[in-house]
Amino acid sequence: MKRFILIDFENIQKIDFQFIDVVDTEVVIFVGKSQNKIPFSIVEKAQALGSSVKWIKIAGDGKNNLDFHIACELGRISERLQADVELIVLSKDNGYDSLIAYLSSSGIRVRRIANIAELSKGKVRLPSSEFTSNVVANLNKIGTSRRPRTRGTLKKHIESVLRDRANTNEIEAIIEEMFIKGLITQSNNRLRYNLSAS
Repeated sequence: MKRFILIDFENIQKIDFQFIDVVDTEVVIFVGKSQNKIPFSIVEKAQALGSSVKWIKIAGDGKNNLDFHIACELGRISERLQADVELIVLSKDNGYDSLIAYLSSSGIRVRRIANIAELSKGKVRLPSSEFTSNVVANLNKIGTSRRPRTRGTLKKHIESVLRDRANTNEIEAIIEEMFIKGLITQSNNRLRYNLSAS
């Protein structure tokens, strides 16, 4: 099956290319206008995939500008699709979900993932933590307007809730697990909560 992976690099800067099967896969990485520094390790790993990877730098500014470019590319690819093709958007932004639902209802195989490890087909354990349920329970006790609104403030909140029981890697695993399970999404660097999904 041919696969297209469209990556929202404004939203996801950690890309572990080992989870991408380069056979019959094209990767398009969308980079925001003001993103002028890309870590060498990512460029090096992307370069190893050769012509399977394409970088698109967005020219303009504006809210959701990069999202519109990805939506446009989804439409362009959908127009020339053959039967055995899958489209994947790698982003923590649930703003794509209604477009993905619309394309799916048209018979197009498309989905959004929040972590590249979701492509591992069970070969790798997805980020998770024994403390995630404790953190979710704590967030459920907090009024929606008082919950952390950015990834940084959520990280600090988790640190205060768990105190010395979790290190930085564990806290990152908690946050990633919450994204993968759809408990949180991110749009314009602001978190949105869907804790009822737990």
